[in-house]
Amino acid sequence: MPFAAAGHIQTLEETYYTGEMLHLYSLLPPALVMYKWCAYNSPSPLIEIGVRYQKSIEESITLPSTAPDISITLERRLDSSFHNQKYDPVWFGYAEWVDPFKPRNRSVSQEVESYHRFEALQGTKVPRFYGHFVTSPPSQCNRTVNVILMECVHGRDLRNLVPSDHAGMVCDVHKDAVIEAVLNLSWDAYVYGVDLLDLQPRNVILRPPKRGHERQYCNSDECPLRLEADPRDLRMVMVDFENVEFQEPDPRWRRHREWREGMDKSKPIFLANWLKAIM
Repeated sequence: MPFAAAGHIQTLEETYYTGEMLHLYSLLPPALVMYKWCAYNSPSPLIEIGVRYQKSIEESITLPSTAPDISITLERRLDSSFHNQKYDPVWFGYAEWVDPFKPRNRSVSQEVESYHRFEALQGTKVPRFYGHFVTSPPSQCNRTVNVILMECVHGRDLRNLVPSDHAGMVCDVHKDAVIEAVLNLSWDAYVYGVDLLDLQPRNVILRPPKRGHERQYCNSDECPLRLEADPRDLRMVMVDFENVEFQEPDPRWRRHREWREGMDKSKPIFLANWLKAIM
């Protein structure tokens, strides 16, 4: 089989490489799954990559015999207009503790459901969602993987802008503005019935300031956001909805007294801990 031809086991880089073309078929995602942890009851049967590869073959979806809905070329260009997110259990990083095929179904189903619920926020507070697809890696055409296409948001995530060990250097003006904006994102999600369980700095992208990076936006020369963020106009985008809980949407939520009380109660905790990524 291609994966182990001539005794060679392909690496991740050999499976998905720059210049490779993927033919994508638009298919329904897995049924919505809500369980959170899929630890083994006995020693891991899926520790070896070859074993996971074989199971991936066994669980493959039969692709249509028609032409693909879209073909994409994998590349590393920063100006690409879309981002592809692949869900391949063969390369799951915690297979010695967790069955990687169950988190795949959970991740894909929750991500797709979240984007459907966030339709009104796409292009502003969440990336535009272009659909769920299934494909076969060209060098491993006997198995399939799930792919989600979304807008490539130009900007940097807050973990990159403010490493956790630099969180104490963020000035009060920027910290207050960032936390207020992040809490507003979380409540926006809640209005649509999505409770974000992994709202961490790495999952919030800050778009470049409209007025550019040529000016300083605060008086602190040590603040890591002084050239990166206009505290009066923070354009943030939330990403990664693989770990969420769904509630009934409530468009009236922002008019509830509980919303303001929740903001007032949460803000001191977020101010103290969120940029340190210890929540």
